Amino acid sequence: MAPARASVGGGTPLTITGLGLQSDTTVQSAGVTIPLLASSTTRVLVNSPQLPDGVYDFLLSDTNTGGSSSMSGVLTVGAGQTDQIEIVSGASQTATVGGQAAFPFVVLAVAADGVTPVAGASAQFTSPSVGFSACAGGTNCTILTDASGMASTLMTPRSVGIGTVTAKLAPATYPIPQQVNTTLTAASSPLDLALLSPSFWIAQGATLSLPVNARVLSNGVPVSGSTLTFRIIQGGGNLSASSAPTDAAGNTAVILQINSFSAPVQVSVCVAPANKVCQTFSAAVVPTSSLQLQPVAGTLQVVPSSQTFQPAVVRVVDSSSPPNPVLGASVLFVSYVGRVAANQPIFWAGEAGISQPAAPVILSSSKATVASDINGLASLPISTQGYSGNIVVAGTATAGNSSVQFEAQQLGP
Repeated sequence: MAPARASVGGGTPLTITGLGLQSDTTVQSAGVTIPLLASSTTRVLVNSPQLPDGVYDFLLSDTNTGGSSSMSGVLTVGAGQTDQIEIVSGASQTATVGGQAAFPFVVLAVAADGVTPVAGASAQFTSPSVGFSACAGGTNCTILTDASGMASTLMTPRSVGIGTVTAKLAPATYPIPQQVNTTLTAASSPLDLALLSPSFWIAQGATLSLPVNARVLSNGVPVSGSTLTFRIIQGGGNLSASSAPTDAAGNTAVILQINSFSAPVQVSVCVAPANKVCQTFSAAVVPTSSLQLQPVAGTLQVVPSSQTFQPAVVRVVDSSSPPNPVLGASVLFVSYVGRVAANQPIFWAGEAGISQPAAPVILSSSKATVASDINGLASLPISTQGYSGNIVVAGTATAGNSSVQFEAQQLGP
């Protein structure tokens, strides 16, 4: 079987290679019958079903002869028992009660070699006193690692003191899961000011508008009707307003307009009228030569004709360690739509990607430039452009000198 890894969320193309396979060969795992996407006498193609983290056996059966073949421990879904989890960024921060920590808490799941990322694994965030954006403000939830093996969440402390934050790898499967811990130290006073996302990394030359978000609190309780002042203290740009009142949730924002970004910008945000409680919003320049791309989702997929493709999603980061998400980077998506000769299907060929029995006939091509958002994400909807049959969509996302390939196949009737 190739590849030997699949996502907990399902949808990973798998090729099973053998002899005497048929179009009516039945493929089962964990009691689930998995529909065939394509078949030949030597291999069958399926998409992995949704399964919990763990190692799985597969059973292949021939309905005509009654013959069967069992494959033991051939597929690891999500995290394996020897996989590890490590902290990428966001450890040991301080924040105001009710205010968001400056940086997200980011973890990485890797294989036992400590290098290979583990995609589609269950990562649980939990804390007795910290709310997570990944949990819609709750203190406990599980999400899946992305195609680069990462999972992240913003953090908001709920009480004063040192809050413990834990990330566990597949705790529902393994009684003693791999885990990492950090702390978020929270303080509170009669007048506090917190910035949501106080630091940005912006691509050199970008022209964009971005919000400067702030929240006023008193002993952890939002303050409405408070006036905040905004002033550029370094670099260039234009603010939509020099002051703004807070709403019922204690929040307010102004828009910072940046044109052809070339130098760092800082904005001072203060609580009026005394302007003694202040915070600084900052935006750093990321040169084009420092841009890096990471795959996030949708870079390899095979679907039947009745199903649409997921978008291809990449993340733009800088070259620092740990890397920071880059806003406003131009990501060029170049894609080609083609049909394999004689409508032959393409097959998964292991860890490297999708292989084709013959070069496809190109039917159309397209280019699109997408600017990365505040999380560094850029996405492209993948479409067959109205063509039917066995259609291949292949392309490349490029930012600076870095690129990520994506491939998708629609299997026709």
